[in-house]
Amino acid sequence: TMFDDTFIPGYAEISEPATYSLVNELEKLERERIVNALAFAHNNQTNAAHALNIGRTNLIAKMRKYKL
Repeated sequence: TMFDDTFIPGYAEISEPATYSLVNELEKLERERIVNALAFAHNNQTNAAHALNIGRTNLIAKMRKYKL
């Protein structure tokens, strides 16, 4: 119940709490945003970085991180 000491709001939405990781979700989202920006910019790294509001060297580092 809501007054139980073990009640955590929103906990029921997490289907596998042992494998859930906020960091993994953020990295997945970041990778997806980079892929979309590169596609939008026709693989032009300068334009993709500008669309993401990050520097081109930062974009290149993230591309290496995600093996893009």
